[in-house]
Amino acid sequence: MRSKQALVGAAAALLLVGAASAAWGLPSIPSSKFQPAEGCGCHAGLYDQWQASMHAKALTDPLYLHKVAEADKATKGALGPYCTGCHAPVAVMGGEISGLDISKVSPQGKQGVGCDLCHQVVGTEGALGNTSLKVQADGAKHAQLKDAVSPVHATAYSAFHESAEFCGNCHNVDHPVNGMHLEMTYSEWKKGPYAKEGIVCQDCHMTPGPGVTKPNPGKAAAGGPEREHIYTMTFAGGNVGLGDAARAEERLKAAAKVEIDVPDVVEPGKQTKAVVTVTNVGAGHYIPTGLTEVRQMWLEVKALDAAGKQIASTKHEFGTVLEDAKGNHPVELWDAVGIYKDDRIPPRGSSTDEVAFTMPDGAVTLSAVLYYRSAPEEMAKAAGVEIPTTEMAKAEKVVYTSAEEKSKAAVPAPEGDGGMGGLATWIAAAVVLAAGVAAAIVIARRKA
Repeated sequence: MRSKQALVGAAAALLLVGAASAAWGLPSIPSSKFQPAEGCGCHAGLYDQWQASMHAKALTDPLYLHKVAEADKATKGALGPYCTGCHAPVAVMGGEISGLDISKVSPQGKQGVGCDLCHQVVGTEGALGNTSLKVQADGAKHAQLKDAVSPVHATAYSAFHESAEFCGNCHNVDHPVNGMHLEMTYSEWKKGPYAKEGIVCQDCHMTPGPGVTKPNPGKAAAGGPEREHIYTMTFAGGNVGLGDAARAEERLKAAAKVEIDVPDVVEPGKQTKAVVTVTNVGAGHYIPTGLTEVRQMWLEVKALDAAGKQIASTKHEFGTVLEDAKGNHPVELWDAVGIYKDDRIPPRGSSTDEVAFTMPDGAVTLSAVLYYRSAPEEMAKAAGVEIPTTEMAKAEKVVYTSAEEKSKAAVPAPEGDGGMGGLATWIAAAVVLAAGVAAAIVIARRKA
C-alpha cells in the first residue's frame, strides 16, 4: 500500500509531465473559437435559463473554489489543474488558466460550461469521463434539431446531444492517480432502470419540472418555428443554495418517498418498533449523487409521546465515505484509494431504518423526515456562502394504546371546515346573510 505522501507525489509527477491533458482529453483550441454566451442573442430565453444554472457558475462557484484551493494546498498545486478541466474547459483548451489563477482567462473561459462549448461538441474522445469531450470548433452549432437553419451560423444535427453519453463526458470523474471512482452519476444511470427504459439525462434535467416532461413545446430561437419539443437550458439538479433554487427544490422534493410501517395499536408497556423506508422514486441516479462525500442527505426519525416528549429517535446519514491506503476513514478525495462505505440509494431502490420504543400510557406520534444539503455548514461558512437545508420528503403516523383511543381520534374535530363546528359556522353565516337581505327588501319597500 502507498502512503499519503507517495500518492501526492505520484499525482504531482503525473500531472507535471502532462497527464492532466490525458486525464481530461481536451484538445488545444484558442478561446476565440468560442463566443461568450451573451452573443447568443437569438436564444435569449434559453440564455436566461443557462445563466441561472450551475453550468454558468462552474468556475466561480464559491464551494468549488474553496474545495479546489484545499486540494491544491494539500497536493502542492497538482490537483487544481485536473479539476479545472471540467469547470473551465474553454480556458483549459486555450491555455489561459493554471491552477487557481484566473487573471488571464477570457470572458468566455470564465463562463464555465458555456453555450458555444456544448454546441461544438461532437462526441467523446477516448474513455468516457474526466472531460472526455471531442470538440470541433469550426463555428457550426450542433444540436438535436434536424431542420435548424440560422442566418448567423452554420447548423448541424447531432444525435449525440440527445444521449446520456454527452453528459457522461463530465459527470463521471475518476481519481487521476489510482483511477478510483469519485463521481459516477452517468454510470449510476447506465446500470439502472432508467437507461433500460430509454430515459436519458436530458429528459429530466432539461425539461420543465421534475421527472420527464415531454413534449415541451416552444421556440428554440427568436423568429424560429414553434416546435413540438425543445430542451430547456436549466440543467437543474439539487443545488438550492447557488443554483436555480425553485427548480432545485422541486426536484429534491420529487426524488424520494418516506413511509412508516408500525402497528396502529400497541398496549402500554409493550415494546414495538417502527420500520421507516426511504425510496428513490424520482432520480435516475443514486441519491445523493455527484461529489457524494460532500453532499449531505440524512433521515431523522422521532417518536413523541402525548406530551410532546421524545421517547426514541434515530438518524441515518447517506453518502460515501472514502478511505486512504492505511485504511483510515473518512479522508479527503485526494488522499483516497478506495471507498470504505457507500449506503446511498439507487434508482427505485430503498433503504430501511428501525426505531424501537416502549409504548407509554398515551398515543405516540412518529415522524420521519429526509433532509438534503449540497455542502456541510462548516464548508459553506468557510466558502462565505449560505446553503439551506431542504426537506425532501416526510411521513407521520400515530400509534394508539387501544382501538377505542384510535376511534376517538378519528372523530372530526369540533372546529374547522371539515367538522360540525365548521358546519355550524357556515349555517350561522347563512342565517345572518338571509336576515340582511330580508331587511334590505323591507327598507326598499318602505321607500317605495
